[in-house]
Amino acid sequence: MQTEIDNQLVEKIFAAIRSSYKIDKHVDFFTWLQGAVGEVLPHDMLLASWGEFSHAHKKNGLSYDVASNVNEVNTQAIMDASEIFDAFMRHLYQLWGNNRQRWFILNSPNDSGLAGQIQAPFPDKLNSFHSMLVYGVSDVRGSNECLYVFFSKDTTFSVQNSVMGLVMPHIDSTLRRIQHLEIDEVPEGVTIDPNVAAGLSERELEILYWVRVGKTNQEIGEILFISQNTVKSHLKRIFGKLNVTTRAQAVGKFMN
Repeated sequence: MQTEIDNQLVEKIFAAIRSSYKIDKHVDFFTWLQGAVGEVLPHDMLLASWGEFSHAHKKNGLSYDVASNVNEVNTQAIMDASEIFDAFMRHLYQLWGNNRQRWFILNSPNDSGLAGQIQAPFPDKLNSFHSMLVYGVSDVRGSNECLYVFFSKDTTFSVQNSVMGLVMPHIDSTLRRIQHLEIDEVPEGVTIDPNVAAGLSERELEILYWVRVGKTNQEIGEILFISQNTVKSHLKRIFGKLNVTTRAQAVGKFMN
């Protein structure tokens, strides 16, 4: 029976690896994490962070990417509280270093004893999670190191060693390969009206970006982890600010 279970796990691992090669967009990455990867590495959120962990100065803030199935916990929410999360991730980085840069599991992170080890209040937005796995990678983004933190609502995080050794390199390489949304990086040949951009919020700029590349409301919602109704509400405000009535008009007025 044990051999049969192991064989099933191995097949799921290699199925996840094979499907990783087809991923080139965030929405596909999120679906892959929650589907094929979730089969072998169950989790409710992945928080990836990279940068200069050893420098705590504000100007050296960390970068983040989040894949979450929990409402209101997304990349933007993490960035909005970046100072808190920078401190939080730097403490995890220190624990990773103290553990000889080997991955480790923390169960019940809200427990006062464990919080004392982390030496920082556990971020309020993550209070629904009760265990986490911390995996570090050295020198994958230039000279920066990267921490991958998997959060789970379960009180105990359970995963086999073989899963981490086989799956994590593909999670790391896939995340670095996919297209990252950078509002200040405009496609070649496209110009942005600065007067129009100044009147829109960061979230509205994000949505306009994805509208421009042809994403539907459903796809935009999946990418930003918001509902279709929320996307529609943002588009309605965008239309009002730009004095237009269609998506094409909005994009045309914003980008030429």
